[in-house]
Amino acid sequence: MRKLFTFCLVVMLTISVKAQEKSTPLYLLFEFMQVDDEHGSDYWAVEEFWSGIHKQRVADKTILGWDLWSLSPAGTKQGSQYMTVTLFPGLKEMLQAVSSLDVMAYAKKAYPAKSEKELIAMMDKTVKSRDMSNQVFLKEIDKTKDNFQMQIGAMVTLDIMKQVDDSYEKAESEIFKPWHQEMVDKEKKGTWGLLQAILPAGSEAYGSHIAFSMYKDAAQLAAFMEGSGGEMNLMTELAVKEGLKTRVWKEMKIGKLEMMAR
Repeated sequence: MRKLFTFCLVVMLTISVKAQEKSTPLYLLFEFMQVDDEHGSDYWAVEEFWSGIHKQRVADKTILGWDLWSLSPAGTKQGSQYMTVTLFPGLKEMLQAVSSLDVMAYAKKAYPAKSEKELIAMMDKTVKSRDMSNQVFLKEIDKTKDNFQMQIGAMVTLDIMKQVDDSYEKAESEIFKPWHQEMVDKEKKGTWGLLQAILPAGSEAYGSHIAFSMYKDAAQLAAFMEGSGGEMNLMTELAVKEGLKTRVWKEMKIGKLEMMAR
């Protein structure tokens, strides 16, 4: 009887640990902004205004957080110069926010001392200061184990991938993730994760996934880019070659964290 009790206790503890390890997936809204040189200062003022609104949304627990990233390369012919990221606890919350967010109500709550005329003026400036070139709905499907804490000045690399084989996600998790985990453990990067695009979707969509790596600052990113990724044994090299066949690497962007709300 004692052996049976011990066995049952071990099984229950194992199930409990596995349940804790399987955390709720994070949902993210990426919005890419194109900003002309002459509107740079206006755009900055606009995002500072919006950061107050997003802080109110965090306080109301309708979002988990919001970030503003400046992007490189940032030439006017090279795409977007900035990206905002809004974090949601679930798909429902993300879809509801996009379709029915009462911006003015949040603005009044975040800035009770401002008149409605002042708030409307900031909304008008928002429209004039930038073009929202792309909006992408994403779901986090894998990440390294780490304690990375993002701070202003943190850097991120965004590798935009186009899946060409159904085994792509498996390849990222089983072949590439262990290498990223090793880099994290050696403090050569802060964290790594894989995001799956929910929308846009289909054969005409530019990308299907984003693999990202975060670094505490530009110095750590530069050291990683200039350093060696370490040696691989023959089996790992062969696995990597096969893994690379599962996707097309579309492009890489580098981002610097400029503002955040948590």
